Amino acid sequence: MNNFLSRETLKIINRDISIKYNVVPQNENKDSIVFWSISDDQNTSVYLKLLTGKNIIFKICLERELILHRKNIYRVDDKSTIVKELSELEEDAAFEKTLDNDIIDSPIVRLLNSLLDYGIEHNSSDIHIDSKKEGSTIRTRVDGVLNYIDEIPPKSTQMLITRIKVLSNLDYTVKNIPQDGRFTYEYLNKSIDIRVATTPTSFGEKIVLRILNKETVEYTKEGIGLREENLNIINSLTHQPNGLLLICGPTGSGKTSTIYTLLKSLKSDEINIMTIEDPVEYKIEGINQIEINEKVGLNFESGLKSILRLDPDIIMVGEIRNLETADTAIKASISGRLVFSTIHANDSPASIYRLLDMGIDNYLLSAGVIGIVSQRLLRKLCSCKKKVKKYVELYGREMEIYEPVGCEKCYNGYRGRVAVFEILVVNEELKRAINKGASLSDLRKLAEKSGMIPLKSAMEDILVRGETSLEEIYKNIMTIGEK
Repeated sequence: MNNFLSRETLKIINRDISIKYNVVPQNENKDSIVFWSISDDQNTSVYLKLLTGKNIIFKICLERELILHRKNIYRVDDKSTIVKELSELEEDAAFEKTLDNDIIDSPIVRLLNSLLDYGIEHNSSDIHIDSKKEGSTIRTRVDGVLNYIDEIPPKSTQMLITRIKVLSNLDYTVKNIPQDGRFTYEYLNKSIDIRVATTPTSFGEKIVLRILNKETVEYTKEGIGLREENLNIINSLTHQPNGLLLICGPTGSGKTSTIYTLLKSLKSDEINIMTIEDPVEYKIEGINQIEINEKVGLNFESGLKSILRLDPDIIMVGEIRNLETADTAIKASISGRLVFSTIHANDSPASIYRLLDMGIDNYLLSAGVIGIVSQRLLRKLCSCKKKVKKYVELYGREMEIYEPVGCEKCYNGYRGRVAVFEILVVNEELKRAINKGASLSDLRKLAEKSGMIPLKSAMEDILVRGETSLEEIYKNIMTIGEK
């Protein structure tokens, strides 16, 4: 059978039918059609035969493979689906219908569903709706980069914002103050959390939909990119009886994925793991997760103090933002608990000085912190990359490296992201240095002497391996604190 699909077949078995019945057409001849499917359900087979008038052959695949096949088959139609819904929406005068969750066929519902489907299938982390003088712009963030999708006319913009607010239990009549909410979206029989943030701007409201899709992250130490040499160090740190382990880096560097992975690996019936988060991004069965609520006085500090009364073995604090939270977390780690948290700092040694700047005493810091993991996420080169030889000023030598090309699979030369880590283990020598108030530059030198591989060197390694480009290295090197 040739790899052929007619326009007529793709029109009949459109993207909506594909999603509803968990099938994707692969190829056809005059008598039959082959479908990728996650099962050989006979009812689905009968229905597809009635639709197409041909015999149906199922080719069984994994669900993640089915999503990839759908993305490839319906790639051309993705944006056109959104455009089609927009045009229908502009013709629909029944604005009130957009507020009714039960009217699943209304244009505004289909438009939002198309946007969410597009975002999920393209592994987007966020969908941005930016208000302009006339209407708004839709963009999606994929692999850390925003991509333009389409323009939305003024009427459609307001209807879309209203629909999102209703789903998120937000007040759609309030437009002049920021609001936060969330809702659940059903996609391929899975419930995906969508976090919503709105804020007023010069031309109207801006909305960001954060797609919290567990399927896009493999919560294993190998899945987040930890190599064997780093795995051994991390395993040693996470199996300490007590102490504070910090994960640091800028926003979007993968800190949350790393900390969830570590918690998931430690989950056991014999251990009480408790977290305090803002918000709870991913729910993990077997872990007691608390979401802060400033309106009722539940913040990181008060939440952490309440956790300490609940006999925890392991505590995770979503982020250390102030002296009170830092002080409570460190004292908890000294008193026999293993504590995980994140902090915004350029690199591992800089995290120590960030805590000192908050007002933590040197002796507490040296006694409590057992390790710091600094990380970055860089875009990963697609297999269409090309090898070049050039002098790289950053590393002071000529190197064989790879550059992005672009193909039908990636379009821009990149597919996915790769993580780099810098792991600082606070040994006795470093404890003494912290206690004595050593300078940041001296701490860096001492950390490297003790075996820490700095981020700059870790990036050089993946550059030589051909996993990322020099462009990505330069983009991220500016966020590193080392001189």
